[in-house]
Amino acid sequence: MRIGITGAIAAWLLVGGAALADAPKAAVVLKPVKVAAADAAGPVFKSRLAVKENSPTDGPTTDYVMMKSGDGRFEAGLFEAGPSDVAIESYEEDEFMYFIEGGVKLTSADGTVLEAKAGEAVAIPKGWKGRWTTLGYRKYYVTYESGAKPK
Repeated sequence: MRIGITGAIAAWLLVGGAALADAPKAAVVLKPVKVAAADAAGPVFKSRLAVKENSPTDGPTTDYVMMKSGDGRFEAGLFEAGPSDVAIESYEEDEFMYFIEGGVKLTSADGTVLEAKAGEAVAIPKGWKGRWTTLGYRKYYVTYESGAKPK
């Protein structure tokens, strides 16, 4: 009897399970996403959706993605980074950033220096070459990856 029940369950999983897999998926509800100023000041970086990394060049970072386009080319969110001093051969994407804490010193290949601090915005074009120096920061960002589709 035990084999018969086990066989029946296995048959249901193979046939019934396949039917469930073909069942229509629940519709995704599209809606705006908000991060309050108080959350952007720190708590959002501790949420379960925040991705933490420890890069050898960028130090400890946390990325909270608020929105990403279906093709992966456009992304918006908040980013937190520790101290770093990095030479950049070619910036990978177009990026707009608004600093909410800390700041950055950007030294272009021609020696031009741009410094941005909390309350200021910067736009960096794809292909920019220079040096990125910071003691740490938190920022809102919007990026666009033009050209070949990102991986």
